[in-house]
Amino acid sequence: MPGVAFQIENPKCKIENCILPAACYIPAMPKSHRPRKQPPAEPKAGRAGRLLRDPEVTRPLASLIFLLPFLAFYAIGVFFVRPDFAARADILIRQVIAPLGVTGVMVPTYLVVAVLLVWHVLRGDPTRCSWPLVGLMGAETALLTVPLFGIYAGCRLVMHGLLSLELAADAQAGWLGAAMTSIGAGIYEELLFRLFLVGGPLVVARHLFGDRSPGLVAAVVLVSAGLFAGAHTIDNPQWFAWDSFLFRSAAGVYLGYIFAYRGFGIAVGVHILFDLFVKLTAVSQYAA
Repeated sequence: MPGVAFQIENPKCKIENCILPAACYIPAMPKSHRPRKQPPAEPKAGRAGRLLRDPEVTRPLASLIFLLPFLAFYAIGVFFVRPDFAARADILIRQVIAPLGVTGVMVPTYLVVAVLLVWHVLRGDPTRCSWPLVGLMGAETALLTVPLFGIYAGCRLVMHGLLSLELAADAQAGWLGAAMTSIGAGIYEELLFRLFLVGGPLVVARHLFGDRSPGLVAAVVLVSAGLFAGAHTIDNPQWFAWDSFLFRSAAGVYLGYIFAYRGFGIAVGVHILFDLFVKLTAVSQYAA
């Protein structure tokens, strides 16, 4: 039976002048190149798994959306209900801006919105903020408020239970006064002492010197905390007391680090939640 001679070139095996019957001849087929199976992708961590680690909570737009209900509640209360319940930081901002010809009850609220929007544009962040992210910010706020209560309890322990925070007026104002002053203090004190006095120097240092070392952050936070504690007696120096000054200094340091690493919205939320708890406790005790 006639045969067909052919040559197979194979990197593993080389056979020359192989003779096979013509009926049995099968042409050599190219080796198929099948794509390698990729290992299964690991499931992405949910929002709960990114607690205290998600970098998106530090974005200005996320802070603005998270704080919108607080801004709205406070603005409605000051504009329509009780202007006399305005927070001292709110009044201070109005007094500072008034010489520029910009006046009105709503000026500090517009200032917060404008600053966060400009900051968002300058950073070039994506224009998106999901509701799960807002929920995550709420969870972080609740979690990070706990150590602040620890600082408060520690100061009371050191001072043998005496810690004067000038809560008598807030207690007499009732729950509405407690809510409005807590929200106003949380938003506008954090705007002044954290966003401006911590965020401002850190941004300047990073852009001019390329430095945001832990030492620089600590120095800026400490200076801001001292000013924060001292500002609470600026209206009446007779209110100065070492116990409240030391507590507010420690709280200012804590809030400064929250701002530096978890953003403006979380720092404001922690401040509001702490003040609200302390003032509502004073209201309930006064009513009793």
